[in-house]
Amino acid sequence: MAFSLRSSMGASENWVLMTLMLLLCGLFGYIIYDAVMVTAAELLQRLLVISPLLIIIKVHWLSTMPSSSCLSFLLPGSNPSDIHRAGGSPWGVAVVLAIIFVLISYQPSLQSIIS
Repeated sequence: MAFSLRSSMGASENWVLMTLMLLLCGLFGYIIYDAVMVTAAELLQRLLVISPLLIIIKVHWLSTMPSSSCLSFLLPGSNPSDIHRAGGSPWGVAVVLAIIFVLISYQPSLQSIIS
């Protein structure tokens, strides 16, 4: 006794069914991808907003460490007091970063004023 496995659908129905399944999978994949990208963009935007503050805190922390610390890394031929002679206070750096942040944030408005 041999059983024959026959599909009740023809080749054209199978092709239509596969095409519809691929379209549905693509649509759901796009919806999920879009949601993930929106969430990632929001998180990245928050990180970019606080990154200047994190950089200032890190520079301040590194500048207050004792010179005998194991994290003290100097470039060859540099003097540890060169950083103080270079000038620029942390507040000046913070103001420059704030000005750059404002200029980037309002770039479209500033371009319409200039043009």
